[in-house]
Amino acid sequence: MPKSFHGTNVKIISITNQKGGVGKTTTAIHLADGLSRFHDKKVLAVDLDSQKNMSSVFVNTKEEWPKNSFSLFEAEPLTGEGLAQIRENFFLVPASIRLAEVDTMLAGKLDGFFRLREALNRFASEFDYIVLDCPPALSMITINAMVSADYVVIPIQVSKFSIDGIQTILDSISTTQKRYNPYLQLLGAVFCMHDTRTTLSKAMRPEVEKHLPVFQVEIPRSVVVEEAHLLRKTLFDYAPKHKATQKLKEFVEEALQKMEAA
Repeated sequence: MPKSFHGTNVKIISITNQKGGVGKTTTAIHLADGLSRFHDKKVLAVDLDSQKNMSSVFVNTKEEWPKNSFSLFEAEPLTGEGLAQIRENFFLVPASIRLAEVDTMLAGKLDGFFRLREALNRFASEFDYIVLDCPPALSMITINAMVSADYVVIPIQVSKFSIDGIQTILDSISTTQKRYNPYLQLLGAVFCMHDTRTTLSKAMRPEVEKHLPVFQVEIPRSVVVEEAHLLRKTLFDYAPKHKATQKLKEFVEEALQKMEAA
């Protein structure tokens, strides 16, 4: 039996949290870039958030890219030709403001939950990894991403509201596994913008571990993240020796180990 719906060696990872401001896009950017940069993997990053935050780090987003992620949800989706190439083995499908229309466009469609999966199937075999940066909502786009994915990573922040939302995500993953994608696996939660000095941070980890697996590495809060994004760079380029950069590199390595062991 194949280990995924697509029957190829590609691994598709959905970076998901319905709450904004938890480090989701930073996690997605550095997972995609790190797999390509440090592990010689051919990677496709897909920006599924109409805010275009991931896209803005790699390409000019002032104008709509003709090959954008909204096309993945249309009846005649884009193919692997014409993707934005960042490096030799790193490609991007930039976001579109029209992603805000997807929920309305797919409402009542029999194949509404499967559009993204069918689109990615057209060129999934060309890549080793595909990283999906989801919008901060359990929308039609996020459900499509989980239906398409092999793995889910949940970036979380130490706060009551962030922790409260975990069960909602877990319920969505469980429903997706039962109804649409039995191959979907929860890779784990990763603490982002983390401050290990606080009592709350120390107390929260064991509470989260009661509900789901948690990555050992914790991504610290740092102003260099925003500085790098403002300059349209990843931390691997902007501050390669910074503590936050090293932790993100460790996260990539831990994620790779988890996927290879799965």
